[in-house]
Amino acid sequence: MSENFNGKDYSEYFKILEQKLDTSKPSVPVKRESAAVSPSVKKRVKKGTYRVFRIRPAAIICTFAVAALIAALIAVPAIKSRGENKKSDEIKKSTNSAIITAEEPESNQIVYNFTDSTAPVPAENDAEAAIVINTETHDIVAAKNEHERLYPASTTKIMTLIVACDNIKNYSDTFTMTLDITDPLFIEGASVAGFLNQEEISMTDLLYGMILPSGADAAMGLAVKIAGSEKAFAELMNDKVKELGLEDTHFVNVSGLHDEEQYTTAYDMAVILETAISNPLCRKILSTYQYTTAPTPQHPEGINLTSTLFDYMYGTEPETATIEGGKTGFVNEAGYCIASFGTNNTTKNEYIVVTLKNSARSPAVFGQIDLYKQFVK
Repeated sequence: MSENFNGKDYSEYFKILEQKLDTSKPSVPVKRESAAVSPSVKKRVKKGTYRVFRIRPAAIICTFAVAALIAALIAVPAIKSRGENKKSDEIKKSTNSAIITAEEPESNQIVYNFTDSTAPVPAENDAEAAIVINTETHDIVAAKNEHERLYPASTTKIMTLIVACDNIKNYSDTFTMTLDITDPLFIEGASVAGFLNQEEISMTDLLYGMILPSGADAAMGLAVKIAGSEKAFAELMNDKVKELGLEDTHFVNVSGLHDEEQYTTAYDMAVILETAISNPLCRKILSTYQYTTAPTPQHPEGINLTSTLFDYMYGTEPETATIEGGKTGFVNEAGYCIASFGTNNTTKNEYIVVTLKNSARSPAVFGQIDLYKQFVK
């Protein structure tokens, strides 16, 4: 092998190196190994000494070059690995930081709270269950059997109203009433708005027809138009129940006709009513006293609809408060039910009052008025 490396002549350097090696032989005599031993191998001998062999300069250079190459090959993956590990650590730190700092999404569900000042509903109140809610604070002002499951009667239509308004795309769209809807309701003795066979009714008129006179014909028209059937619409109502987080409410029909599988509580109905009045159209319908539907061939002057709630009272009877709207309901199994909302005339604080299963209409109406007088501050 040449004694030139990278264009430089190292022959003089190797001569000097050889002379130093010859003059630096140990003074202690060393026993020679057999000639069969390779001169490039360093072998252990007695008395802890080693033989020194002459190594060609070219071999030294080759050794250094190979060592450098091996070191480089080892270093590159190590550096890459360190880089990847660092990057991985940074990602982990970033992820952990995100997990720590991420906030839980806020729930839109309405929750009412008992406080130290929550009062019992007076014993003289005829309702089986009742609740008074301050909607500004969501505090329960007064309550009685608020989580007892009872039949909702036509207060059911508040949920029907919510789901209908959630799904109507065009309020000018129409539905054609049929005998398939009106005849069974007549047989059941259900309250109706009075729409006739083959009458075309707008979505808006159906909404008012359902709430003001508690028309089961209007409720059925909305269900068929929106979902294809009452059963399918009831599924949408129960989906809304889940969305609102209600655990003691279930619907199987849209009108409130009695069914053992249809039930609610005073607490849940208060949540349903508050959800309704947060929608401007629902609030307007629930607080309307009278409304006239659009003229049709069956009703050239339209149908004059009147709120059953305001049929029973003006809404100003509490004197210190005003009952602004709501929904009544009655079937024999449910008794008389009212879900209403109103405000204090001075503070303008808004309240919801729900009473379920009153023994008769008068105790239901006057029971509501008394609760407004006593608790709506």
